[in-house]
Amino acid sequence: MSGLFDTARDAIARELERFRNRRFLEATMAASALVAHADGEMKFAELNTLDQALDTIRELKIYDPHEAVDLYRDYMDALRAGEPDARERALEAVGRIAGDGHGARLLLKVCVAIGKADEDFSDCERAVIAALCEALQVDAAAAGI
Repeated sequence: MSGLFDTARDAIARELERFRNRRFLEATMAASALVAHADGEMKFAELNTLDQALDTIRELKIYDPHEAVDLYRDYMDALRAGEPDARERALEAVGRIAGDGHGARLLLKVCVAIGKADEDFSDCERAVIAALCEALQVDAAAAGI
């Protein structure tokens, strides 16, 4: 009987963690799409870097990777289609984790890694990182950007 209770308790704990980290997932996928789209090209190296982040960052590993990729694609598709409010919606998602220092640092590390993935950290990508810092209410210089 205690095994059943332990299993149920573990399942509830996992769902609670997923709920608490949902904003971080959404913010990271939105920010990643903004950086990948910044130079007008979505490169394999950038997608590979995002995939590595999904596999290694504890706050992201708790989600089905397909769910994360679907969020990323939704933001990317809106940006590619030139939807007038696509950038603002993505930055709004990022801004929802403003005040979460740990989450903001992780998000920025992922985004800088995506920007550098193709070995060309362009001015366009740097400008997006600066906009992300602003949305997160983080000083870019203090964040090492």
